[in-house]
Amino acid sequence: MKRLLIRLLAASCGLVAIAYAAMFVSATPPSWAPIALAIGANGVIMTLMAIGAVRHDTMPRSLVWTFVGLFVLCAGAFVVALLMPAQEGVGGPLLLGLPLRAAIVLYGVGVLPIAILPFAYALTFESSTLSEDDLDRVRKAHASMRVREDA
Repeated sequence: MKRLLIRLLAASCGLVAIAYAAMFVSATPPSWAPIALAIGANGVIMTLMAIGAVRHDTMPRSLVWTFVGLFVLCAGAFVVALLMPAQEGVGGPLLLGLPLRAAIVLYGVGVLPIAILPFAYALTFESSTLSEDDLDRVRKAHASMRVREDA
C-alpha cells in the first residue's frame, strides 16, 4: 500500500512540477496548466494524508474510499471553478451569499472535508490505534533503551 501511495505522491508532485514549468516557460500559460496544478496539488495532499493513515502496510477500506472521494471532491471543485466562465461582479449568480466560483471552492474544498474527515477517522479509530501487542513492543523497546543509557 505504501509503495502505491508513494508512486501516487511522486506522480502528483510531477504533475505540479509540469504545471509550474508550463506556466514559467511560455509568455501565455497553456489552459491546461492550472487544471494540472489543481489536480496535482490535491493529489499531494490526499496521498500524504493516506500515507499517514497506513499501518502495517494496510489501510481500512473505508479510509481508502474516503481519501479517493475527497480527492475527487476537492480536485473537482477546483477544476469546475477554473472551467466556469468569470461572472463575478454585480448581478452574477450567488450561492449562499458568495459568487458561484468562490462558493464552489470554499464549500467544496474548505467546508465539506472538515465535515467528513473527523467521522472517517472516528469510524476507523479502533483499527488504527496501537493494539496491546504494539504497546508491549514499545514498552520493551523503551525499557531496553533505558538499560543501554544506564550502562
